[in-house]
Amino acid sequence: MPAATRADIDRILEAIRTEAKARGSKSRVGGYPTDVSPSGTQSVANHGLYMLEPTHVADFLAMPLDIFLICAYRGAVGRDPDPGGAAHYQRMLLRGRLTRIEVLGRLALSGEGRQRGVAIPGLLPAFLLAMFYRIPVAGPAAAIVSRALRLPAHWQDRWGIEAAALASGSWMKR
Repeated sequence: MPAATRADIDRILEAIRTEAKARGSKSRVGGYPTDVSPSGTQSVANHGLYMLEPTHVADFLAMPLDIFLICAYRGAVGRDPDPGGAAHYQRMLLRGRLTRIEVLGRLALSGEGRQRGVAIPGLLPAFLLAMFYRIPVAGPAAAIVSRALRLPAHWQDRWGIEAAALASGSWMKR
């Protein structure tokens, strides 16, 4: 992107932020606040809309990466992510070494997750399939079969889909 265009975009964004503050906005403009209200809903963007906490494994797939990590930790182990754990999983996701289903499954099946005992509906079959897709020869064959059978998105091999989103840069956009 040319420097002049970048400077114009930065100037426009700064004008928007200034206007939002002048109108009384207290949160970061253009972001996804991660604070959860007492009713269990999460504020989305700055539009006054609310999103329910994810209740099924499929709900986690469309979230921006940082929001996904926070919600995955809260859903699986009942706490916010520690900086080291969040950085580890973010690095593994960005490098394509893990999928979101695998991260969620690892958290839920960790000692801390099992101790908490909260089941995320749909996670176990999705996680087992995600691990099966990693097996040489059998995994790619199973991925083709799952697409042919039009299985739900959270049961399909997510590696290719997430790698394509990462390559296009759309995974981190909000």
